[in-house]
Amino acid sequence: MTTAALALSASLVLTVAGCGQPTPSGDSVAPTVSVPVQPTITADTPSDDVPDPADTTAPSDGGLFDAASSLTSTNCAANGESWSFSGTLTNSDSEEHTFTVAVFLVKTSDGSDVAGKEIDVKLAAGAATPVSIKNFHTGSSTGVECLSGVTVKGL
Repeated sequence: MTTAALALSASLVLTVAGCGQPTPSGDSVAPTVSVPVQPTITADTPSDDVPDPADTTAPSDGGLFDAASSLTSTNCAANGESWSFSGTLTNSDSEEHTFTVAVFLVKTSDGSDVAGKEIDVKLAAGAATPVSIKNFHTGSSTGVECLSGVTVKGL
């Protein structure tokens, strides 16, 4: 019975192996798809269209105006646990502007906000004025620092 089973298995394998197999015809088939050669990708080079720093810092008629230097003589400190800010705001431009003066207390450990206050000040061309934000926060001065800045509204 073992010999008969082995013979049957061999016969079955040979029969299955011969079924459904394509036979080479000898005919050659031309390719049906052609792909053109792709160009090499080139690096993108940045343009030289960088604004001149002089255009953003000098006062001008209708041009860019940098307000960063407009706030001077700043003082931000706690008197006891009451924080106040003072400084001088100067409009060195040839046009009237509304400035936003901002003061923030941040944690020195991670820079997160503790308190903040903003005020708007309208200032004629060439004018200067003292600015102050009194008692904008009550809290300890340990582990915090005071930051201030100024922007021009509408620019």
